[in-house]
Amino acid sequence: MPERDQDRDDAVWKDLVARLEETDSGTADRPLPDQPAADSGTDAQRLRAIFENRLPEVPSPGTPSGPRDYFVEEPDDDEGYVPPEPEPLGAGEPLLVLAWIGAVGSPLGLLLTAMLWRDAPFAAVLGMVVLFVASAVYLLFRLPQERDGYDDGARV
Repeated sequence: MPERDQDRDDAVWKDLVARLEETDSGTADRPLPDQPAADSGTDAQRLRAIFENRLPEVPSPGTPSGPRDYFVEEPDDDEGYVPPEPEPLGAGEPLLVLAWIGAVGSPLGLLLTAMLWRDAPFAAVLGMVVLFVASAVYLLFRLPQERDGYDDGARV
């Protein structure tokens, strides 16, 4: 039984290949674009002329392209926004800068001491802990005590 199905499939396949080889790929069953169909009138010819024979318009360099038919003047760079000069990095309050250095540097110092200097004196470790606590307390006390009810916190 499988041989019979195989023979039938082979015959169908050979027939399909023979029909495809007979068909010329250059000719189509429908009319060519140059030959209008029998029921087409002047509208089809006019549309074909519009789309096939028309060259694309190339805008000249002096004319604007797009829906506007006028030129927009470029703004002068002299009238633009000039940002103010930023403050120097060392212009902050010295005690506040030292508190931030202590709050960030003390834990880093403790980490490096634990990894690299296992026999560090107890006074050095205690000093870093005290420095961190003092810096954190100072920074917490520097926070504003009252909140403005109308301020959402956004800054421009």
